[in-house]
Amino acid sequence: MPETGDTNLRAFRFRRDARSTGTILVISAWALAVGMIAFMFGARGWIVVLLTLPLLPALWEMWRNPVAWLELSEDRLRWQSVRSSADIALGEIDHILLVTRWDFSIRATVHTRIGTHHRIPAEVTPKLSAFEEALAARQIAMKKQHFTVP
Repeated sequence: MPETGDTNLRAFRFRRDARSTGTILVISAWALAVGMIAFMFGARGWIVVLLTLPLLPALWEMWRNPVAWLELSEDRLRWQSVRSSADIALGEIDHILLVTRWDFSIRATVHTRIGTHHRIPAEVTPKLSAFEEALAARQIAMKKQHFTVP
């Protein structure tokens, strides 16, 4: 659960597990659909196997259950996901670009004072309102773009 900052600026934390209710529902619905196709329509074995293959990566992720997290403390912005990790001092951050995409997801990119930029992975990007509040409490500049075409 995110913790919003107050006068003593407690750390803002966001965490996401691979084992979520949504993932379990999607896997269950797909497996149920494949089962219905197999039994109601008498699908051949190779078709059932072919339709079951997309479940394997999702089941693997659920079994491994990688944890992705983001932490915004008094002096650092840190995150870790399966493919990316970063530890950036707040003094190095020039601004954070928050882009609202056409599917209403948020893409956050950290731009540093020396000109580099670091994209915050989608799996560790928190809800926009809570993240904006935590950035504003630490006086980090934000730039927003809405529905731009890449």
